[in-house]
Amino acid sequence: MQNFNFTYDKENDDLFLFNPKSGSKGSVELGNIVLDFDSKKELVGIQIMNASKLIKDITSENISTIKKLLNHLKKCKIDVKPNNNMLIIKIFLFSKVKEISPVISMPSITESSPALAAA
Repeated sequence: MQNFNFTYDKENDDLFLFNPKSGSKGSVELGNIVLDFDSKKELVGIQIMNASKLIKDITSENISTIKKLLNHLKKCKIDVKPNNNMLIIKIFLFSKVKEISPVISMPSITESSPALAAA
């Protein structure tokens, strides 16, 4: 599990989580989620657009609780586990009074994409 830095734009409801020690070499967009990977294909960033709604849809929390947590976010950790041909990404979001842990799964990236060749 790694500590990730974060920024939250409450006006646009965008949450950006990133590893401050790594740079992105390519991105994969899955709906309202953009995943950034380094040259070793390790996850180094996650952007969640319409974050409060998406997190509500994948957790049992109500939207007002999620918005309050995002506005008062204190810490973020990311745990990435391979499972067969999938990546299971567990996001731990901490505020002073609440923790939520949405989980995202996606196919593993095993080959370079021609679309990313120019990146």
